[in-house]
Amino acid sequence: MRIPRPPKTRFVRSLFISDLHLGFRHSRATELLDFLMNHEPEYLYLVGDFIDGWSLQKGGHWQPECNLIVARLMDLARHGTQIRLAIGNHDNFLRDPVMQRFIGESGMVEVAEEYHHQMADGRRFLVLHGDQFDDYEKSSILTVGLLSLSYDVMLRANAIWSRCTSAAMHGRFSLVARAKDRLSFVRRHVSRFRNQIVQHARLRGCHGVICGHIHAPQQLNVDGLMYCNTGDWVENCTALIEDNAGRLQLVWLGDDAAEPVDEAESPDLASFCLARESVSIPA
Repeated sequence: MRIPRPPKTRFVRSLFISDLHLGFRHSRATELLDFLMNHEPEYLYLVGDFIDGWSLQKGGHWQPECNLIVARLMDLARHGTQIRLAIGNHDNFLRDPVMQRFIGESGMVEVAEEYHHQMADGRRFLVLHGDQFDDYEKSSILTVGLLSLSYDVMLRANAIWSRCTSAAMHGRFSLVARAKDRLSFVRRHVSRFRNQIVQHARLRGCHGVICGHIHAPQQLNVDGLMYCNTGDWVENCTALIEDNAGRLQLVWLGDDAAEPVDEAESPDLASFCLARESVSIPA
């Protein structure tokens, strides 16, 4: 059974989203479900960290909306959307050959380290998560653990601040975004990551690169090569959209560009409850 969608849906050529972190307590599953229900892409790229295996190993936080997101993806695949998943560091269990064989046989999604996506205007973009270009990923287990703990504390503080002050929970004006913008070592880290991944795409002979991983949405030209970071669905709730002319646009949840063309209202989650019966994923 096809999950009912809003009567006025935005049809796009390609949709790129990354760092969904389903199973992580701070993921924005409800907002992501609304966004997916309002968009119908020809190509859908999940640019890494789709499921947060690290969090699920520790018990995780699998919300009911996570099942509905998977159901929506299955529905899109059944009706022609080509779904491609680039493996990230938090879902590196997908690198297991047995897991890849199982996913391949399902026919719902392709799984690979990176993809070459040809835009409608003929340009070729490299699509990958990008964790291999993160210097911190090469640090000791203790350093990675401390960084992960610090990030969790920052997200908890962001949630408390938002509830107490009615400030933005996510996006450019959230407490996390403002704090990271003021930390010089974060800006340097983003710059190093960007330069390395752009060089990698240049060596691949591509016109641009689309990545995720560092939760820093950005779209800019770097010495003639287009760098696009799709951001995430933990801090920012952002996505990258390609239209039928091959133009790319970075959209933030809540922006006019992120809404359906006819400004349809977000769907009521209760109308999708039947999808829970068709998807069985352990909590």
